[in-house]
Amino acid sequence: MKKLILMVILGLGTSIVCAQAKGTTSLPKKVADSLKTDTAKKKRAAVNNKEFIRTAANLKSGASQDVLSSFFKLAFADLKDGRHFQFNSSLFAIKAKTDSTLWIDTNYKKQVFARNFVLGIDVKANSDFKFQSTAVNVKYAIINNRDKNLFNLGYGQKLAQVMDAANNLFFTAFNTYMMDGKSIDSTELKLVTNYFFFNDLKLKTPKANLPKRYLNILDSLAARKEFALPDTFKYDNVRESINNMYKIANTLMAQQSLWTIGAQITADKSKLISRTNFSSEYLKGITKNNTSMGLELDIKANLSIYDSTIVSTTFHRNIFAASAGINWIIYKDKTTQKSYVEFKPALAYDNVLSGVYAGETKSRFTADGVLRFRVTDDLWIPIDIKYDPKAGKVFGFLNITSNFDWLGAKSKTSGTN
Repeated sequence: MKKLILMVILGLGTSIVCAQAKGTTSLPKKVADSLKTDTAKKKRAAVNNKEFIRTAANLKSGASQDVLSSFFKLAFADLKDGRHFQFNSSLFAIKAKTDSTLWIDTNYKKQVFARNFVLGIDVKANSDFKFQSTAVNVKYAIINNRDKNLFNLGYGQKLAQVMDAANNLFFTAFNTYMMDGKSIDSTELKLVTNYFFFNDLKLKTPKANLPKRYLNILDSLAARKEFALPDTFKYDNVRESINNMYKIANTLMAQQSLWTIGAQITADKSKLISRTNFSSEYLKGITKNNTSMGLELDIKANLSIYDSTIVSTTFHRNIFAASAGINWIIYKDKTTQKSYVEFKPALAYDNVLSGVYAGETKSRFTADGVLRFRVTDDLWIPIDIKYDPKAGKVFGFLNITSNFDWLGAKSKTSGTN
């Protein structure tokens, strides 16, 4: 049942998107019309499913998008010194740029490896923006129950059909009401518009306040087969019903586990391979179903192998690092359930396995934290906070992260991953 409920989110925000095949053909008219219809259906299916997947990706917490990018991710890290420029992309995002049919549900579900495989590049410069090093990295989600549960599209498609039918009903009713030749004042127009096309539930027009003529049109259309809503949905509360299930689905999705493994190879001016890093990260929601608070357990482990040349001497150094923290989703939009403010405090441990510097502490514990603010659907501003108890100092690093599914085109933001 949980898996079914999780699919509700894929039906939110569906709009009617029409795609028409253009051009001439020498084929018989019936065949040509059939081909045009099939092409239009495939285009519409691809566009609609892309919107479903976008919506689902936007529901992920900032921490989840950092663990595994859904599409493209561009980051500027440690802006105080202007040092790191990072770009990551899922293999699916790259493939979908050349084949839009991959957004269709049946094709999308087959892209398991591509959805879970991320590759990227990290360029480091000094404060004068002079090159210091570059790194390439790969990451793969060996467990991604969020994706597995989320994109079993059967129930989601059913809800999408409900929203399509509702949109069709209310668009037709609105157009019929507006075009029957009778004058309509601004107050009446607002009442009709806000019955279904409202941005906030508080603004919804009560059914009792609707003009009788508009209600008659709605009742007449709803009785027709082509405008009928599936199952037990009623047109007077169809959006509220889906939104309520959508909120539950969002909570259940956040409870699922995500485990990734990754590797990174760094090259600098002195050596082709100066550092190799192996990493693993586990993210698991620990939020109860009956609470709006979002909590995620985040555990990381890294092994860094340094092979540097210092004053013509090769220097080997190995460092193990681990951290465990709780990502607290402080604020969510009540309507969309998108996360906008998060804070993740964590306890970190470093151990220099070999190559300890003179006077350096072999192992130490520190307290870390990441405070994230969501500016738009795509844009996040994470602030890394580090506290060294031995030195008694607090360090802060400002970053900018953008998760997006476009490249060389207009951003989908009206305001990733």
